Amino acid sequence: MKGVFTLLMAGCSVFSASLAAQATIDLLDGMALEHFQPVSDWHRVDRAVSVPDRTELTTSGSGGDILVNGLTKDISLPYLMTRETFGDARVELEFLIPKGSNAGVYMMGRYEVQILDSFGKEKVGSGDLGGIYGSRDMSRPQGERWIPGSRPLTNAAKAPGRWQRMEIVFRAPRYDASGQKTADAVFESVRINGELVQEKFTCEHPTMSHPLPGEAALGPIAIQGDHGPIAIRHFTVTPLDSPGTQAIEEIDAYWSEVERAVREGDYDAYCATVHPDAVIIAGAKQVSYPLKQALIRWEKDFENTKSGKLKGEVSFRFAKRYRDTSTAHESGIFRYTTTPENGEITTDYIEFEALLVKKDGQWQMLMENQIGPVSEEEWESLRP
Repeated sequence: MKGVFTLLMAGCSVFSASLAAQATIDLLDGMALEHFQPVSDWHRVDRAVSVPDRTELTTSGSGGDILVNGLTKDISLPYLMTRETFGDARVELEFLIPKGSNAGVYMMGRYEVQILDSFGKEKVGSGDLGGIYGSRDMSRPQGERWIPGSRPLTNAAKAPGRWQRMEIVFRAPRYDASGQKTADAVFESVRINGELVQEKFTCEHPTMSHPLPGEAALGPIAIQGDHGPIAIRHFTVTPLDSPGTQAIEEIDAYWSEVERAVREGDYDAYCATVHPDAVIIAGAKQVSYPLKQALIRWEKDFENTKSGKLKGEVSFRFAKRYRDTSTAHESGIFRYTTTPENGEITTDYIEFEALLVKKDGQWQMLMENQIGPVSEEEWESLRP
């Protein structure tokens, strides 16, 4: 009956991608740089215009509504960082760059959306406007450390010297009570001039050239200042409520039902958690087959549980969980303990990953890969 509970435990993780928002913060509100950490060279002007065919701006006035870092490229110019730190957030930006200029928006000071003069390019990469740079995992062997970024879905760049718009919807990495990361940072969407250029891109690590070290649950919004001139005339941050408040309640209720079905041997309840086209993968045996075939074979085990001939207890711990409104990928370890009539207790720890879908308002398991047995120590390492 172990296979039954392998599948069952993977069956209902839910995630709401609601963008419920808090109050929007206008970072250019007021006449000073009060929303930013103290910094030299960045200043406010009344007007900013690009110099044709040169990586250069001209400005006029002072203390106005436009923020600029410099008139020409200067590698000594600093990053501009907000005083306040953010996690989940929507950032909206209106910017102007001259020909050949380069900048970037760093969510949490660590994950960059590129700003570059990409106008007219037929082929774009992760370093172009709206791209997300790659990263490095220094724990990997030499030669395997590079993690590719994400090129924009389309080149939405306007000509240099024209005002352009960027909108970022970002989800911060997640951490448990012990400080262990449980989910990576995700760019839910990036739009350039109204066109979708990124969708649901996960950053396993901070992107290259990030100004702040490591990773954290919160961080400032940063603008790169040392790669070229940039002018900004609209800059807002809207903190987003943590997703899945309702979903968490749904998950808790689902697990309670799973535990009841396991404890009472409720075969029908178990079948209701499984998608009609579900597939199981036996990783150790390197085979896969339809779950409905296994359900027929497992029905006797549920009958034995219901009649009291077998007692089963199952619990689960997750390593990573990736979800949106209708799909989910979950991975971790589950523990399954059985006690037959002879009283001999057996406990198994199994590593797994599962794909879930929401069908007619109900979450169901579509695929589960039973990777293989692990140790009790590995199970304990995922303790909440």
